[in-house]
Amino acid sequence: MIRAVVFDLGGVLASGEGVTSEPARLLGVDEERFAELYWAGRRAYDAGASDREYWTPILEGVGKPAAVETVQQLARLDADLWLRIRPEARRLVADVREAGRTVAVLSNAPFNLDHALLDSDFADAADYWFISASMGVLKPDLATYLRATEVIDLAPYEIAFIDDVPDNVAGAERAGWVAHLWVSDTDTRAWLQEIDVLGD
Repeated sequence: MIRAVVFDLGGVLASGEGVTSEPARLLGVDEERFAELYWAGRRAYDAGASDREYWTPILEGVGKPAAVETVQQLARLDADLWLRIRPEARRLVADVREAGRTVAVLSNAPFNLDHALLDSDFADAADYWFISASMGVLKPDLATYLRATEVIDLAPYEIAFIDDVPDNVAGAERAGWVAHLWVSDTDTRAWLQEIDVLGD
């Protein structure tokens, strides 16, 4: 029996819409160039790099000064954009909890998002938040799932996981979790029904 459901954040609960277009517009720079720099350093940011370490090369790369205020503004905006949870995803998470299952979020994300959670209207929707920067490990490293399993305190086969990245799904399966590749909210709901987490 599945007793806990773990969701990825970006791409699964939040679409990430605007994560490059809004800051590029704020800075008045080309979005394509901004996006290139944004994604190039993202894994290091998710692994625990500081706001200054991440945003300074981006700002310099688009020809803008890396002022402390600008770095802070971009970090706040970035966290806000990644915490914009889709309405259907909110309903899905609420239904899983109403079904008596533990809910967790496991995300490759930086410290700025972990801090922003304190003021997020979605923070209480999950029983556990596992943020890679704070954990010191990233998906799909096996240690990420083992750490979460230990905290949730269930057998691996009692944990279901949804992620939109195939490597992350494979990593969860290596840890013994029951994992599913996200396609859509409708597909996720159907899968959770198939594994008897949700009723029809």
